[in-house]
Amino acid sequence: MKKVRFLTLGCKVNQYETQAMRESLLAQGFSEEKNGPADVVVINTCTVTEAADRENRYWIRRLRRENPQARIVVTGCWVERDRKEVEALPGVDEVLFNREKQNLADRLLAGCGTPEIQRSRTEYDSLRISSFPGAGRAFLKIQDGCNHACSFCKVVLARGRFRSRALSEIAEEAMRLGKAGFREIVLTGIQLGAYGLDLEPRLNLVSVLEALNPILEIERIRLSSIEPTDIKPELIEAMTRLPKVCPQLHVPLQSGDCEILKRMNRRYDGPFYRDLVVTLRREIPDFCLSMDVMAGFPGEEELHFQNTLSLIDETRPIRVHAFPYSRRLGTRAASFDDLPQTLLRERMNRLLAFSGGVVRREKEKFIGGRFSVLVESDRSGDGRLEGHTPHYLKVLFPGSREEVGKSVSVKLVGMEENHLVGIREDGLG
Repeated sequence: MKKVRFLTLGCKVNQYETQAMRESLLAQGFSEEKNGPADVVVINTCTVTEAADRENRYWIRRLRRENPQARIVVTGCWVERDRKEVEALPGVDEVLFNREKQNLADRLLAGCGTPEIQRSRTEYDSLRISSFPGAGRAFLKIQDGCNHACSFCKVVLARGRFRSRALSEIAEEAMRLGKAGFREIVLTGIQLGAYGLDLEPRLNLVSVLEALNPILEIERIRLSSIEPTDIKPELIEAMTRLPKVCPQLHVPLQSGDCEILKRMNRRYDGPFYRDLVVTLRREIPDFCLSMDVMAGFPGEEELHFQNTLSLIDETRPIRVHAFPYSRRLGTRAASFDDLPQTLLRERMNRLLAFSGGVVRREKEKFIGGRFSVLVESDRSGDGRLEGHTPHYLKVLFPGSREEVGKSVSVKLVGMEENHLVGIREDGLG
């Protein structure tokens, strides 16, 4: 029996697609090797930043050293834009476009040197999953591609225009995952809010929520990252009407300054984002916000940066993914003049410190509340469990390994570093 090892870099979509490749190979008689030597190593790459490209190269070199006799297969978004560079790297045996991930098992069984499979980026691929790594939560990919053209973003170049998965397939997969014991389904995609616009008859994200809400085994439905302009009134109404939809959204901000947002080719300005969050908090009880924020975009001056900090303070997120601007060849912003690296690092450090304080203060507001926590793992050695509330607040509390994958009622009593800590409402532990 041949052994295969997987490494996933990047976003939730990549994690979903790795699981689909994993299942296709296991069904063909492969066994998975987590850490030791393998016959096949599959590296699913990301290319969102220059740092991601460096990480791709690092892992290819390292996994080749650790698996000198293995067949190294590289796929993912880095391949889409830099295939020739990837093919030229020492130790790479096979390279697959994203559209070819669904054919991985056939390619491996046929051997190296098989003809490249004709790919199309106008139809949704046929990747499927029936399980997911970890416990309790599973990602479910419902669309691919993006119709936005942010001036800094290479992902749209790698993933192409948006395309949607059939609603019947989404519902069938959600039911499979629910029956397999996954209590939370995280809907994911590249431009999630564009779901259904290309289907006939035309659907939208609400259609998916309404189809999944009646599935008995599923307790929660969570949306992953969604663009501000894709949050329509009907979606907000559905989040209040459908009890299983989590009261939390990850809404990329990138910058709080109108001039910088325009240079980024984002489709909103600061006041639009601020008003959107006000509406979400007014309509959805206990709504929680998380966001992406970029430091040091070309042309960002101190006033622009201060406007970003001010908007973070006003919107009060519970989580901020902060990252520095990274020039990506092929994007419009690659022709802009970059900020000096010393200034970029200084702004990044200030962003991390400021947003960290805002996040902590917002989390502290939940202390004293009682919430259902879906247990995702046990922290070996300290007798505690780790999981999330519907609001995506990470909580540590006493419990046993047998409860992983289950929901437990917890009262939040304090903070430990960046996490909330709780006590059980059932009196156990």
